[in-house]
Amino acid sequence: MPAAVPQKSRMHGDDRRRQLLKAAIESFAQKGFSGTKTKDIAAAAGVSEAILFRHFSSKEDLYHAILDTKGPDSSSNELMESLEALAARRDDARFFQTLAIGVVESFRDDPAFHRLLLYASLEGHLLASLFRARFGLPMGNFLRRYIVLRQKEGAFYKGDANTAITFFFGAVVHFAMNRYLFELKDQSFDDQAVVKELVTLVMRGLKKGSA
Repeated sequence: MPAAVPQKSRMHGDDRRRQLLKAAIESFAQKGFSGTKTKDIAAAAGVSEAILFRHFSSKEDLYHAILDTKGPDSSSNELMESLEALAARRDDARFFQTLAIGVVESFRDDPAFHRLLLYASLEGHLLASLFRARFGLPMGNFLRRYIVLRQKEGAFYKGDANTAITFFFGAVVHFAMNRYLFELKDQSFDDQAVVKELVTLVMRGLKKGSA
């Protein structure tokens, strides 16, 4: 009796959504929202457009679903817990180093999503604003409260906290973008060493008694 031909199993609904979202992130990161068609995403996922539309009604729906997948996870929760503990101990240098490494690692671990955000910002798409409101502003506000607290305690020089935040994130994000988005392979980088140097510069600008 001939052996039965194994039937190809269908992908579970949740697995299919994850597959489609992964393909969408890669496609949007390469072509932007305007330049990406649903048929491109379906092809990248190896499915038909009909299957894609069973899970997502439009490109906008995909964009919002992508943002939902970037909600707080265990690693981001651990980062916030570490920052809160360091803030409570007033360990200024380690506080800034931990935050900076968290930013750099987010670029390292998910460069496609950060490329997608750049496209969204350049195209004026709502996704960039939503991401900033959901993640960027809360972290910025947390950092601002810490800087203002340390100013009141006399540990940091009096000054505009927003300027300090802009300087800090500007330096860290610039490095992370060059390192993991623009892939400057002609230069040798060590993330920890660069972050430590950046934080040293930040501390010299913020902390009283530093030179």
